[in-house]
Amino acid sequence: MTALSLGQPKTEASRAWISLSPRVMTALHRQAALQMAAHPEGRLKGLVFARPGGTPLRPQWVLDQLHKRTAELGLPRIGLHALRHTAASIMIAEGIPLAIVSKTLRHATLATTINLYGHLSKDSADQAVQALARALDHAQAGRLRAVPRGEHGMPQAV
Repeated sequence: MTALSLGQPKTEASRAWISLSPRVMTALHRQAALQMAAHPEGRLKGLVFARPGGTPLRPQWVLDQLHKRTAELGLPRIGLHALRHTAASIMIAEGIPLAIVSKTLRHATLATTINLYGHLSKDSADQAVQALARALDHAQAGRLRAVPRGEHGMPQAV
């Protein structure tokens, strides 16, 4: 199973590949194998998650299951969109450039990402200013050599 389409996307820009981690791919392949074993006649039509009759899950049922499972674990009640915000926050905290976060979230514009998550990038702004200061310190000291680069290409202290 390499693709899923339940209908025409709203816009042509909506037709795109998404990146998934090896861990997620392993889980999806395992789930797909379970579904295929349970429904060898193929009535699921490519769905990895489906109702017993082979139709797509209802969004409200998915949300109800999320609420049920978080309550069982003693976690606060959250919505599905909060998981998206959490993913964005983690990417930003890990130093992923906002342009990459924006593309990963499939925002139409970078401005959307900045408006929603720009406040989270203070650490990144601080790192950028510190990197600039280090580069200027190297230049002022007459050491016009390449500044060592760290993760994401940011200049590093030496």
